[in-house]
Amino acid sequence: MADLGMWTIDGDAPRRVARSGVGLERHLEDWIANDCSLLADGLTVVGRQVWLEGGPLDLLGIDWQDRWVVIELKRERLYRDALAQALDYAASIAGMDGDDLEALLRPGLERLGDADELARSVRRQLDGEDEGRDVVVLLAGIGVDAGLERIVDHLGGYGVPITIVSFDAFQPSEDKPLLLIREVAEERTPPTRRGPRARRTVDEIRALAAVEGVPEPFDRFLKMARDAGLVVRPYRVGVMIAPPTHHNRYLMYARPEKGGIVLSAGPAAFAEFFPPLTEDEATAAIEPRGRGRSPHLAGAELNARLDQIEAFLKDLPRPHDDG
Repeated sequence: MADLGMWTIDGDAPRRVARSGVGLERHLEDWIANDCSLLADGLTVVGRQVWLEGGPLDLLGIDWQDRWVVIELKRERLYRDALAQALDYAASIAGMDGDDLEALLRPGLERLGDADELARSVRRQLDGEDEGRDVVVLLAGIGVDAGLERIVDHLGGYGVPITIVSFDAFQPSEDKPLLLIREVAEERTPPTRRGPRARRTVDEIRALAAVEGVPEPFDRFLKMARDAGLVVRPYRVGVMIAPPTHHNRYLMYARPEKGGIVLSAGPAAFAEFFPPLTEDEATAAIEPRGRGRSPHLAGAELNARLDQIEAFLKDLPRPHDDG
């Protein structure tokens, strides 16, 4: 983000907006803990300042792909040592006994939101690790060193998933709110090979929904997404819904589980791909329980949420629409 600039336009006179570091370094971790969508949609933070063998991990999350996310924050430019530190933390999380990890996280859940809901999220995550534990790395800071980018690109070729998020701040004037700018370099990984942890087909995940006792609601979710012109992509135990023009971008995720469906959505992505829809409108329509949550829904509550999502999707412009 070294060459990033911002201007306001008043008639024919562009006016450059000055960069501002006010509060950025000091409050970045608090802002992210309060709103996980600053880093990524579908992310739930379940640990903050988690003490591991290598030191205190800034944040630990669970993403919409059911992976543990080791989040290392820097109040300055990101360099190669940040990656080495994060990989050390990731190794600790990957090798930890599940019960020990749950016990480590439990005392800090109250500081992060609904402790009971977060505890259930941790327990669901651990219960689903029969085939192993997926741990990925996310680095966030104020600018990125070129050397770090080279290493991340190289490791991506070997299937090491690393995401880099860089922030910058601008202050239009003293009486205006601070503008926070985010740039995301998404993880670079080769196609997943077929194996015990590889992606299933959509039909295989539909079969999982039948085993979990929710074949009709799950099929209904798939149909409403396809009817809206969206793309259904299978993952290990669930499906991601993507826009028709960008099959790697996350709009929604659904995973059948224990008589219900775990649903999450990315309001910011809907606003990006379906203007003039705003993020606030999308949030109100599909994430009424708050950002960063992936609630387990069953029975009447699940049907009500599906009704809500279906009504929302019916108003989206179709891929062939001019607008």
